[in-house]
Amino acid sequence: MLVLAALILAVAGGSPALAQDQRDGRWGRRNGDQRGQQMRGPGPHGGDWIRNHQNLPVQEQERALRNDPLFRQLPPDRQQRLVERLRDFNSRPPEQRQRMLDRWEIFEHRPPQERQQLRDYYGQMRDLSPERRAAVRQGVRELGGMNPGERERMLNSPQFQRRYSPQERDMIRGLAQWEPSR
Repeated sequence: MLVLAALILAVAGGSPALAQDQRDGRWGRRNGDQRGQQMRGPGPHGGDWIRNHQNLPVQEQERALRNDPLFRQLPPDRQQRLVERLRDFNSRPPEQRQRMLDRWEIFEHRPPQERQQLRDYYGQMRDLSPERRAAVRQGVRELGGMNPGERERMLNSPQFQRRYSPQERDMIRGLAQWEPSR
């Protein structure tokens, strides 16, 4: 999930090379891509670059990224981080990559204040110890896919109150709403 956040934040933070490929004006259907996926909502989609290049071998994806004019305009350290994120994305199982793309879709259609709130939650996560970060991620997984009422009951349960601080429960509450339904 933290990797997803890094990719999302890269896209939301203006990383156009991975965020979208608008050179040919056809969002999500570049180079004859016929996968038939329907995106939720109009307009460009943050995962389009990945979707458009995901069937290429990793080396060709990296070459396409490095040759992207928008990518080349980025500072070298930002370019390197995006290449590393692309490699990390490709190292994941297909189901996990699809979940990441689904979360991207959810993220980009949220109002700016909600996207900023997600960034804030991940900023708070970075301040936690590695053990507490892992515990919070586990809590988010436990609540993922639940409806809001079920999440609240679980968050207010004695078990969750013993395991997590109020700040951690707030992070879990906020982050769990981004989990796609199972």
